[in-house]
Amino acid sequence: MAKNPEDFNRKFKIYVDFERPPEIELPLIGFLFNCRGILLQWQYVKDNILEFNLDKLPPGNRNRKIDPEQLKLFIAPASDKKITRVKTTQELQSYKAYEPILRLNDNNVLDILPIPEGLSIFWIKCKCRVSGKVSKWFNFGNGWEDLPVCRARVHICEVDPIMFWIRKIPDHIIAKVPDAVLNPKFKVPIPIPDPGPYQRIERFPMMSGGLNEENIFKTQSLPEMRKETLSLLPELGPEIKQQFASGNLNVIRDTIVKNYALLHPWFCFWPWWWPYFYRCQELAVVETNAAGRFEKNIYYNCFSDKPDIYIWVEYMIDGVWTTVYKPPKPCNIHWNYVCGTDINIHLTHPRVAGDCCCDCELIGEDVWIRTLGHTSVSHIKQGHQMLAPPGQSVAYDRIGLTDAGAAGDSFLVTTVDDYKRPFGGSPILRMGFGPALPNANVYYYRWSYRQRANADLDFVGDSYKPLPPKGGEVRKGYQYRYKDANDDWQWAPESKKLGPFTVGPNDNLYIIPPEEPTMAPFNVPADSHPHWHQETYYMDTIQFDTTVIQNFENGLYELKLELFDQAGNLFQNIPKANFKTPRHDDARYSENAPNVLLENPTATNADAFNMLIRVDNGQCVGDIYTVNVNGTPASSNCCGFVKYKPEGVEAVLELSFKATHPTDFAEFSFGVVKGTCEGFSIANAKGMVIDSASGYTLNTATGVYSRSFTPIELLGECYEDGAGKAAFAETLHIISTATDGISRVARDYSRTVAFALEP
Repeated sequence: MAKNPEDFNRKFKIYVDFERPPEIELPLIGFLFNCRGILLQWQYVKDNILEFNLDKLPPGNRNRKIDPEQLKLFIAPASDKKITRVKTTQELQSYKAYEPILRLNDNNVLDILPIPEGLSIFWIKCKCRVSGKVSKWFNFGNGWEDLPVCRARVHICEVDPIMFWIRKIPDHIIAKVPDAVLNPKFKVPIPIPDPGPYQRIERFPMMSGGLNEENIFKTQSLPEMRKETLSLLPELGPEIKQQFASGNLNVIRDTIVKNYALLHPWFCFWPWWWPYFYRCQELAVVETNAAGRFEKNIYYNCFSDKPDIYIWVEYMIDGVWTTVYKPPKPCNIHWNYVCGTDINIHLTHPRVAGDCCCDCELIGEDVWIRTLGHTSVSHIKQGHQMLAPPGQSVAYDRIGLTDAGAAGDSFLVTTVDDYKRPFGGSPILRMGFGPALPNANVYYYRWSYRQRANADLDFVGDSYKPLPPKGGEVRKGYQYRYKDANDDWQWAPESKKLGPFTVGPNDNLYIIPPEEPTMAPFNVPADSHPHWHQETYYMDTIQFDTTVIQNFENGLYELKLELFDQAGNLFQNIPKANFKTPRHDDARYSENAPNVLLENPTATNADAFNMLIRVDNGQCVGDIYTVNVNGTPASSNCCGFVKYKPEGVEAVLELSFKATHPTDFAEFSFGVVKGTCEGFSIANAKGMVIDSASGYTLNTATGVYSRSFTPIELLGECYEDGAGKAAFAETLHIISTATDGISRVARDYSRTVAFALEP
């Protein structure tokens, strides 16, 4: 203890040494905080000396009385330059900093003990290359393909070794571990994840033939659930159980460290433990290239096992970095990652676009009208075609509809050239522009619309009106580079307004953006290395909300794309070959736009591009009705039983439900389950709400489907010569088929009811 702390020199030196010197030289840095955790200074360690000068503090702190023994000192490795940005003691935890106790010796000199070997071993790093690929499934007309996702931002994190954090976990948390493992009392078991990386690749529900219905009668007792769940957990040996039962917290901590891989599935049971046992440090952020690949050298603790890697991904959507992949940490960690092996990630987020290409620039003044959302404009029916849905007989006109799949399709099955979808919600018109644009002749574009027919396809006389953009304007985002306060390069987002503008005689015009933000008319400084979030060969040109545009009721609409010169004058008589559309069989390839998609086409020229789309935001309506017995609703009491043998004679039983949509753009799935019996499908039905389906007859006036059954047909193995009984559940799902070009526009209905049959 110091003889006189008042004589403490505010400019002081501290000798820094190791309990066991590392084999390689480690640069060190020291952070000095006051007793309230406010950072006073940081300094590098030079020649084993850490020197601070408190006379150089800001004026508010410079003259305050300081008790040196109340200061907080942290020493950490300085190999990562980002450590100089640290402002709090909490931020230093990820650097595994050493916090010595400051003591004044008899000569009023501050002393600390050497850095312990048990900590410094975590400061010695080895190199490891983390690599992988980010991709997503896309449909291009006649099939699905797994394609790379470029310019995704991949966050590479390392889960800190439990041996470092175990001493910092509070005693009351450690004390709960033995009882939770040895005497599990969980009320509702959750699925046990794989100890290794767990990735669920969501393929496409629209490729499935049906909807997985949950049997509401299939249950387990709590003891059965516990037994089944415990059987999935790894067995703990008698030695581990004995150590957990010791009651000694130090022994329990050591047992957790030594058997962490074995205990991981147990820890996944209690999410409230995860923040204590799964601390993650972000090591790098990298962007995927045109092949969707990423790689980065990281550094991990040489003393411990291979790094445990966790990955999450962002993607630029509407000018904002949006998280598109971030699964729960405990079940998605790549334990003991083998350096250099690929970590492959499949995205399912509907707004992630498949526009990676290393050499996709268009030619000259080409204008490629590509998609609504992700729906190819070549898969929107432009002519009348009367066809019935598969398995049904009532035909409907396919004009303006698309055959594209969509996220959230559930049991809806789409096939090529089976046009059943209108558009709704907020579609995005996506286009590409050639490198010779903009120029004096072709400088602006404008989208307009007019209604051609109502929901019943009766003709409507209408004139073109400018298509209003969602949010009031269209901006094109880009990313640029700048230097921060530490002279390190950083990236930031910015955007330029494309429109609407009034220029010359016309309004609602939008600038055709150049290939790079550095080019006119935007002229972003080249030294900031800017690049567009979306390349000009495949970009959003306008998003419009069909639910809020005035007078945009359900029906058939014509969308028109016009081009204007730099003075705002309409440019017509354009070479037809300048207008491109995707090929019907493969949307990655272009073709000259057919005449049906052009305005006033001649042998060589056209005035504009136009196309027909059907718009429908209708709401599904449904219900499930009481079982009819001999044509009369069953008069069941509150016990829920329906008598199928009134007065000793077996009755005709009728199941009925309602499934409607204002314009029939919906599909239904009606399912019946019997107790816990398997394979009961005799009463199930599925189809478009336009017609009878699966043996159920549609009353077109009421929208009610009905079908009659005998008791033995419904009871089956439960019939017991006319004396049996059984419980049933009826489930009805009605889903709208409309799409915004990416996701299904859900205007759905669902209900589940139950009944029981008895003689």
